[in-house]
Amino acid sequence: MLYTNSMLRIPRIPKIVFIVVSIGISFLISSFLYSHYFDESSEFDTVALKSDVDALVTSVTTFHFELPRVTLFSQRIESPSPTPEKPYPTPVGSMLPGIPTSTPYVQPTRRVSILPTYPYQPTRISTKPPIKQPTIAPTQTPKPTKKPKPTPTPLAPPGYLRPGVGLEDIFKKAGELSCVPTALLKAFVAQEAPGVLNWSNEQALFYNAYDWWHRVKTVKQVCGGYGYYTHTGLVAEDSLFPGEKCKDPFSPETASDTYSRVIGSCQMLQSYWEKDFKNPTKQKLKVGQVDRRVLIDCLIGYGIHFRKDTGYSGSCNNWDMKYVAKAACVNAGGTCDNYCYIICNNYNKYAGKNNNCNSVKDLFVPGSYCQFK
Repeated sequence: MLYTNSMLRIPRIPKIVFIVVSIGISFLISSFLYSHYFDESSEFDTVALKSDVDALVTSVTTFHFELPRVTLFSQRIESPSPTPEKPYPTPVGSMLPGIPTSTPYVQPTRRVSILPTYPYQPTRISTKPPIKQPTIAPTQTPKPTKKPKPTPTPLAPPGYLRPGVGLEDIFKKAGELSCVPTALLKAFVAQEAPGVLNWSNEQALFYNAYDWWHRVKTVKQVCGGYGYYTHTGLVAEDSLFPGEKCKDPFSPETASDTYSRVIGSCQMLQSYWEKDFKNPTKQKLKVGQVDRRVLIDCLIGYGIHFRKDTGYSGSCNNWDMKYVAKAACVNAGGTCDNYCYIICNNYNKYAGKNNNCNSVKDLFVPGSYCQFK
């Protein structure tokens, strides 16, 4: 069959449509290439082209295809400024089978790649206001505490301590243990060792502990506690500072005395102490050792001596005046004279009494060793 030129001619309207579509496709391709591979200075971007080619090759080799993100005209995604760009870390799970571990992760430069190697999800930026940190108020400056008082050094080992917390309390406890008026003990001490009643509580506690004569620092301390023999005036040989002089001898005749050996706050003869009062004093205090130089030891010995030698059997506190006088008489060795008068006045002073002391010596039969008339 023969074809004529009229049969091969394309109709006019479809031809016009074809030309318009061709021009449109060409314009789209041109716009696409220009927007992706030419920068703002109209220079060809080889880096972006290489990135797209590498992404395409990777998609083909791994069979992981994604539709390209087509950006029309000149829309660009600029890199943030001025913060310098940092490489994205390789996402977990990006090591797929068949991909060499040495292949670097391709980071897009100024544009988003047409075929990215892995979907990238940007970190969401919180729109919530920042949490306000609480303001911590400064604490008050701590006030310095009071300086603690140091624990006082014990006066003596526990077994050497005696009852009493001060001078007055020591006299009181001695009177209770020996069952005599406290005022009676003070009346005799005021005559025999008057310095004792002027001791402070601290001094009284020191001299009220056994073996204090081995804890003294000076001779003066020994003398102040009546730790010397009255007749010789010398410190006892079993003390610190033995033989040191505290005072002159009682008399020239007693300078070399070795018998009476009167010592301590109560000035008691050694023979009387050892024979009659040492063991009873131990029993009252319930201790193993006693000494006339310990204040309460000698006071209890005094009380035992007065109660025994006067024959008094009444109450501990309210003694009749004649028994106070008899206590003075026996302590003076059986004669009353002026000594009984002094003890009577002292007793009135410390007991708050008003007894007549002028006639106390007339209470006894002369030469009878303190027998009442």
